[in-house]
Amino acid sequence: MIAAAGLVAVVAGMFLPWFRSGAVLRDSFQLIGVIQTLGFLRGDVLEVLLYIWFALIPVVTLSVVAYTLGLHRTSATICVVLTIFTGTISGVATVESGGEESSLGIAGTGPTVTLIGSLVALIGAVGIFVSRRRSASRIAGGEP
Repeated sequence: MIAAAGLVAVVAGMFLPWFRSGAVLRDSFQLIGVIQTLGFLRGDVLEVLLYIWFALIPVVTLSVVAYTLGLHRTSATICVVLTIFTGTISGVATVESGGEESSLGIAGTGPTVTLIGSLVALIGAVGIFVSRRRSASRIAGGEP
């Protein structure tokens, strides 16, 4: 449940403002569209990272479906990889946000919510691993 709540916050944060240009606020997906339109993508690592960003919503769905089907460790593994990626990107954006006084730059809301969601989901995923390990050791030790 903790991991799922974190993943919900990650997804919500992706749709909150990430970039501010005057009075216009753009979410992370709109920001990628602006980067593509301006022609900054020329087959480098940034382009790969931005295309991975588009795949995050289906990956969150995959993690939730895996958990629902009883594949808890698989779900937690997907969640850990996802949260390391989103946490790193949103952490950098949160640190780089210049505050609300500038009219052009990174907005703090989206990256901050995504970062917090990533941390919560990571804690939940680690909890899944720990609880499964305890269950396995009880069964192996013959405890009821």
